[in-house]
Amino acid sequence: MKNVFKPRKVNPKEAVDMQYIQDFYFKDFKYISPEVLANKSVGKKSFGLFAKLWFREVIKGLKQFLYEGSLHGVKYIFEPSFSHKERVVWIVIIVISITICAMNVIQLISKWTSTPFVNVIDSLPTPIWAIPFPTVVLCPHIHVKLSFKNISDLNDMEKFYASLVCPYMMSQNISTPIRMSVLQNEDLQKFLVMGSPRCEEVVKFCHWRPKHNSDWHATDCCEKFFKPVFTQYGLCFAFNDMPLGGMTNSTLDWQKSFYKNASAASLSWDLDVGYPNEIPPAIEPVPYRVMASGEANGVDMELYLNISEHQYNCDGHYRGFNLLIRSPTDHVYSTTILRLPMDKMTTIEVTPTTYKTDSSLRTLSPNLRQCFFQNERKLEFFEFYTDSNCQQDLLMRETMKYCKCAMFNWPRKSLADPICSTHIDFACIKKVKESVELRLIYAYYKDRDEQSHHGEYSSSCYPSCNDVLYSSQVYYSDLGEEPATHWNEPRKGERTRVNVHFYNDMFLGQHRHAQYDEYYFAGAIGGLFSLFLGFSIISVAEIVYFVLLKPIYVALKHTLFVTQPTY
Repeated sequence: MKNVFKPRKVNPKEAVDMQYIQDFYFKDFKYISPEVLANKSVGKKSFGLFAKLWFREVIKGLKQFLYEGSLHGVKYIFEPSFSHKERVVWIVIIVISITICAMNVIQLISKWTSTPFVNVIDSLPTPIWAIPFPTVVLCPHIHVKLSFKNISDLNDMEKFYASLVCPYMMSQNISTPIRMSVLQNEDLQKFLVMGSPRCEEVVKFCHWRPKHNSDWHATDCCEKFFKPVFTQYGLCFAFNDMPLGGMTNSTLDWQKSFYKNASAASLSWDLDVGYPNEIPPAIEPVPYRVMASGEANGVDMELYLNISEHQYNCDGHYRGFNLLIRSPTDHVYSTTILRLPMDKMTTIEVTPTTYKTDSSLRTLSPNLRQCFFQNERKLEFFEFYTDSNCQQDLLMRETMKYCKCAMFNWPRKSLADPICSTHIDFACIKKVKESVELRLIYAYYKDRDEQSHHGEYSSSCYPSCNDVLYSSQVYYSDLGEEPATHWNEPRKGERTRVNVHFYNDMFLGQHRHAQYDEYYFAGAIGGLFSLFLGFSIISVAEIVYFVLLKPIYVALKHTLFVTQPTY
């Protein structure tokens, strides 16, 4: 069958709309009809009327607010029964009141922005188990053992090696004609390590109650507790030190050159967070902590110094140990040390001080709060940010930048990095050190300038916002003739004993918090407004009602809500 064409049924209304009249369809006439065009002109007039009515009602509402509102004395300016002179008097009174109020508000805002925080002593004491036990760095005052090398028989290069650590030789200013090669750098490292006393030769017995309970131990003192570290006094041994000495993982190769067991490890403690809230707490967290004060809860060591290894040409007259008490997060390049005499019992009582900062101050720039949180500034060589680490890190970076070398005891990212050895190198280091000191001083005053921009990068080494510092008191007493446990028969002047412990179970720290929080600041501003002007939250509601809500309602009522004619 052939397909039969069937016409589509057309809606009558659609047929009318599709009729073509002159140049338009019939359906388009409803958009261009005179009635519609008239309504459009009416809409434009309605908008103009709305704006006119709204402005009139705003002025009317503002007058009503000033005359009938809760502001003190303002209504007397518009009081019809008052004379012109009386109104002028009230205008002067109100202007004076507003001026005094504005001056106080400006002073309050200036104080809030210039000194946004205050340092106060904690209202409650802190237990000592909430902070780490201090790091104890032990440096024997024998830098080159006689059994290793006789100072008098050293060649020129070995004399330079020895002069880096021997106090008696430092004043000779020995240097090399040209900078040392990589092979000579390795020889220097071997010379210093092999020439220094080993930990087992120095620490004969130790007692650490969290591990040893009540017994003295000798076998695991150096294996578990003391780690070799390089200081400006040569090779030393640190108790309760951080993994890699608190340095970054980039220094691992250098650390292994004098401590084969050096390795990176994760920590459960942080300066900003502290120890985790665990029940029961970890038995041996890193760094270590103690639960109570007193000698029995500290670290006790019996030390031995073989006087037959002492060389006057290297170590001078002094015989004993240098001891450094520091925070586990701080570096070991410090000249603030304690000297341990021989044949004495040295008791060191440690008192900690903590500095804490409210997390609400994180919104402020470091220039304003004058401290850094751990995540705000990263150092190149040290894992933890402290002011001393920042200064030492800056000195190391500037020395590498301008002198192209590093000191023998400084961390290096590669064993091939050059070590400063020539006279020019040491003169450059001295110049860089002076430059860094001046730079830190200028940066300190620049950052304290109130005119500096708050968003600028601070070049100062501000303290850490959360930190732990340790102060100590030292007591000496005569040491008994017999050692704690029998180990050979030390001669006079070869034995000493030291105990390091906390003085009290609790201590008071310092706390940095906002001087005015948002609620206090709003209350202070509101109090000034209320005192001088009688301004309050009700006044705000009156302004919103008389100046905003009521004018809009009246304008809409007389424009959009009127009945429009229909067509």
